[in-house]
Amino acid sequence: MKTMLFCLLLAVAFSAYLIPAISTAQFPGKPGEERKAIEHPGKPVEKPKVEYPGKAVDKPKPEDPGKPVTADFVKNSIQGHTKAQSKDGIFVIRDEKLNREWRSILSKIHDPVRSFQKEGKTYYFTCVDFKSVDSNDVLDVDFWMVHKGGKLEVTDTKIHKVNGEPRYTYERINIKEIK
Repeated sequence: MKTMLFCLLLAVAFSAYLIPAISTAQFPGKPGEERKAIEHPGKPVEKPKVEYPGKAVDKPKPEDPGKPVTADFVKNSIQGHTKAQSKDGIFVIRDEKLNREWRSILSKIHDPVRSFQKEGKTYYFTCVDFKSVDSNDVLDVDFWMVHKGGKLEVTDTKIHKVNGEPRYTYERINIKEIK
């Protein structure tokens, strides 16, 4: 009888440990939390936040010799890129959806700066707010960059939001257009 009672207690204690481990393995996240689309793909370069997947980049990748890529390095690269592409301080971006060009100035570079792997390359990513010089509109523009020749080269630029209204989201690192 004592052996049976001991086995029963042991089974209860073991199941109390095992059941939460199984449920979190099958359904990551907090209990009762639904899976949702993420706003930006990749891993944070610095200051990881819970709502974004991934981890910080803390050392240079083999394809990125020399100076490590940090969030500040990415932000400085974006500032340099937008300044080089600007005319008289105004950055122009083509909006295919509205069939127009936005004339704007850089307002804010968002945190966190992120990175992700795709097709064997490390892409660095950040989004930037631009204020229209012709109206009160605010654009959230996403920039993707790769490390090349000791600096970051912008490979793609896309309008993510206009006045907070998103045009796409991400499923892992792939863009999913919002209809």
